[in-house]
Amino acid sequence: MYDIVLKNGVIVDGMRTKPYQASLAVKNGLIVKIGNDIDAAEADSIIDASNLIIAPGFIDIHTHSDASFIIDDRSESKIYQGVTTEIVGQCGSTFYPSSPQNIENLQAYVGGSGRDLDTNYYASCSFANFIEKAQKQGKKLSNNWATLIGHNALRTSVMKLEGRKATPAEIQQMADLLEQEMKAGAWGLSLGLGYAPGIFSDIEELVALGHVVAKYGGMIASHMRNQGNHIYEALDEMFEVNKQTGAHIHIAHLKVGGKQNWGTSNKVLDHIRKAQQEGVKVTCDIYPYEASSSGITNVLPKWTLAGGKEAAAARFAGPEREKIMAELNKVFKEDADGHRIYIVSTNGLYPVADDKTITDLAKELNISMAEAVEKVVVATKGNCSQISFAMDEKDMLNFIKEIDIAIGSDGSGRPLDPKLTRGKPHPRNYGTFPRFLRLAREHQLMPVEDAVYKMTGLSATMMGIKDRGILKEGLIADITVFDPEKVTDTATYKNPFSKPIGVKYVIVNGEVAVADGEQTEKRAGKFLVKK
Repeated sequence: MYDIVLKNGVIVDGMRTKPYQASLAVKNGLIVKIGNDIDAAEADSIIDASNLIIAPGFIDIHTHSDASFIIDDRSESKIYQGVTTEIVGQCGSTFYPSSPQNIENLQAYVGGSGRDLDTNYYASCSFANFIEKAQKQGKKLSNNWATLIGHNALRTSVMKLEGRKATPAEIQQMADLLEQEMKAGAWGLSLGLGYAPGIFSDIEELVALGHVVAKYGGMIASHMRNQGNHIYEALDEMFEVNKQTGAHIHIAHLKVGGKQNWGTSNKVLDHIRKAQQEGVKVTCDIYPYEASSSGITNVLPKWTLAGGKEAAAARFAGPEREKIMAELNKVFKEDADGHRIYIVSTNGLYPVADDKTITDLAKELNISMAEAVEKVVVATKGNCSQISFAMDEKDMLNFIKEIDIAIGSDGSGRPLDPKLTRGKPHPRNYGTFPRFLRLAREHQLMPVEDAVYKMTGLSATMMGIKDRGILKEGLIADITVFDPEKVTDTATYKNPFSKPIGVKYVIVNGEVAVADGEQTEKRAGKFLVKK
């Protein structure tokens, strides 16, 4: 007997194999048979997959669902896309690790995250400790959860949010904490070099941590220092970490930001290809949108972030205000500049700015755009999220057609009910994977087997995940079934709370999580550790 048989579907196995018609049988959480000789009558449950693609469950290689499952275990925004595994702990930010004596440093860091949960409770000395706390609270997962270790969390635990280089002793403390986590099964290190306190690190610090990651065969996923005018220097810094340590470098959410840089995606790709040809182990991921999303302090001069977001906001009340305003006035010269920054949520602290661009807010208040930025930053103490329309569609399409660039959302698991979340989050939270499939289809970027590979087998290979990500007998039954002709996103910037179309069934660890387009009560996700 089988637990589930998916019959008469089109198998797209995540390995770029040409699609073929067959059935697939699941038992005890594993794929036990793929073929045309499976007797569906021997199954407890039968899924008719006629005219549908049976694919591996999608792996979101770049997500921020670190703690969203604690707030809402449905993870609707991800499960309805067909995402069965998420790689969390990105952009340098995690709730762990810390030495016991420094836990207050970490609590202060994650306490400014704006998440609706007890960050003091969940700030942890290790990721295992974090998981233990969640499990004690009875928290379950809709999909699988695998973590990197945040560099900014390491740094904060050791030296708070100080805007300076680390001493050799402090670097060693960070390396020791990281080794503790890698030994316990973390998948690597994430860098948030565009954020405090990571912006104050130097190559010596990154190399020291890189040696630890390399020792355990992990990945260093990098939100680089710059993704615009100085992207090549930022890439070269990452390449240098690989050259000195051998650690696998991964460029997170690859993009070319800033209108002045539009049209240079081929040049960026050439820069990366040249490094790869020279032996640098570097990979990339991307989301299929022209807008990014981050905190409002991301528009401020980087030097203002010494001490963190609240310290940056406080600088507007001191002697540095004039310098800050002068730099902001250089950035926000024309209405179009301000229209590229869309305020998602001020977390109830300055609601007049919610759902407005900087230009709209400035005109409503009859002030300059720089002054509008100031008001938002000061009123929220830097705790405000924004969407930045910084990229060009042609560059984005040029990047996503590359066979060795994986797809990641840079989003998190969120509810579909807008009353249960703050503001209007980026639509990538709700539509990344169906959107990519639609773009691949409409722009004829690649055959479906290549598109599926970029969301499954490629990501599994990059991460070193060996038991899922492809359809093969004996592997874990993480499976997504979708309609290749209809699958699409429906989430928009104005209305992100919208389910995608065409994802019919999602199976997580052998349990049906989505049946005929509707989520079930199954919460079969697992915490994955690197072995």
